[in-house]
Amino acid sequence: MQNTYFYRLYRHSKTLFWSVVIFFGMTLLLTFAGHQITPFFLWAMFSEKEHIRATHEVIEIKLNGETFNYTEELIDANRHIVTGSIFYYHKMKNNNDTDPTRTFFQEKLGNNYAKIQPTLERITNDKEQYAAFQAWLMRYLERSAHHEIETLEVNMQTWAYDASGHLNLLEIKPLLMVND
Repeated sequence: MQNTYFYRLYRHSKTLFWSVVIFFGMTLLLTFAGHQITPFFLWAMFSEKEHIRATHEVIEIKLNGETFNYTEELIDANRHIVTGSIFYYHKMKNNNDTDPTRTFFQEKLGNNYAKIQPTLERITNDKEQYAAFQAWLMRYLERSAHHEIETLEVNMQTWAYDASGHLNLLEIKPLLMVND
C-alpha cells in the first residue's frame, strides 16, 4: 500500500492528490453520463465501433484502358493518398456533392451547427474543389506512377463472401472517367 502512486501522491501533496481524485471521478462520471470532456478525452475522435460489413468496396483504376495495380506500382504513402482521396470523393459523390465532414457536423451539432458553419465552409471541400479532383488525380497518378496518362477510369467494385467463403464480385460502379 505504501508504494502505490496514490499513497505517495497523498503523502507528497494532499491538494494535488484530491485534485487528481476529483479529476478522475468527474471524468468517469461524465463518461458514464455520455459526455466527452476536454480535447484529449474525446474518445470518439480515436475510435468508433466497427460494424461487420456484408460487402467490401475495392477501387479499380484503369490507366490508358489497362488495369493499374496501385498496390505494387505506388509506394505506400502515394497509395494511401490515392485510395484515401478516391474513397473520400466517393463519399462526397454519394452525399449530393457535399463534403461528408459538413454532414457529420450538421448531424452531431444540430441547431449549434450554424456557429461553426462559416469555418467549415472555408476548410472543407466545395463543388468547385470536387470538380477539380479528377484533373488533380490524373496529374498525381501520372507523377506517382511515372506513366503518361491519356485516359483515367476509376470504378468502385463491390465484393462479398458467399456462404462457402468464396469472394464474389457483385457490382462495378463507374466513379470517374477523365480523357486528357
